[in-house]
Order: sequence, then C-alpha cells, then structure tokens
Amino acid sequence: MFPYADYEFYIEKMHGKLDRDIFEKEVLEASFFLRYLTFGKSDMVQPEELQYAACAVADMYVKEKQKIDEGETGKKSESIDGYSVTYASEQKDGEILEELLSRKASKIAKRYLLRTGLLTRKVGCGHDHQYGCDIISQDSRDE
Repeated sequence: MFPYADYEFYIEKMHGKLDRDIFEKEVLEASFFLRYLTFGKSDMVQPEELQYAACAVADMYVKEKQKIDEGETGKKSESIDGYSVTYASEQKDGEILEELLSRKASKIAKRYLLRTGLLTRKVGCGHDHQYGCDIISQDSRDE
C-alpha cells in the first residue's frame, strides 16, 4: 500500500486538520522518505505505526512550509539603525532546509517506528527469530 496512509486514517485516527489535496501531496512525500529511512522494508511490512508516522511527517512538512511562507525561518539576527531582530531557529548553522526537514522527519519516524523493526539494518524483517522472514539472512551466512 503506497502511500502509507490515506485521508480517512488521517482524519479518524490522527484527528488531522489538513485539506485532502494538501494531505495527499505531503503524505506521498512522507511515504517516500519513510521508504528511504526503512531501506524499503516498509513496502513489505506495514504496521499501523507506519501510518501514524506518515501522517505525522506530512503534518510537519506542512507546518515547516507555512513557516517559510510566513518568513519565520532562516534569520537569526539582524540590526538596522538600532532596531534589532532575532528569530529562534531550529536550523543549525550552515544547515540547508532539506537537511532540517530530514532531521525532523527522522526524529518523528523514530518515535513511531523504533519498536517495529523497520529501522533496523538487519537483512530480513528485523525480528530475532531464525526462521521464516529472517531465512534470507541465514542463507547468506551459510554460503
């Protein structure tokens, strides 16, 4: 199932507030990021936590884009003719916007997916058992 969450889930379970068109665009982008973060395992195993993660990342993308549109990001300090403006910024010095979004999306994803096995780098499903879905990694050790 791709994207990893639909609008009905977003409204009913996450109590989301985005319009359908905006949600569908952003959840698709969030799903691509989660696929990358999980090394593609999220296409094979899709627990409910994956849907929550996709919705939360989509919400974050929208909020960050709204901050940009409203001019709330980027400026740390400015002084003109004795008038000084400083904005608190989540962005680290020298960090581009895409890196900030990636860092924030990773943090959100970890909150939802840490216990699912999707973030592990093990080959297979990530469970500790030696049978079933981890048979691929066992066969590769035998060769």
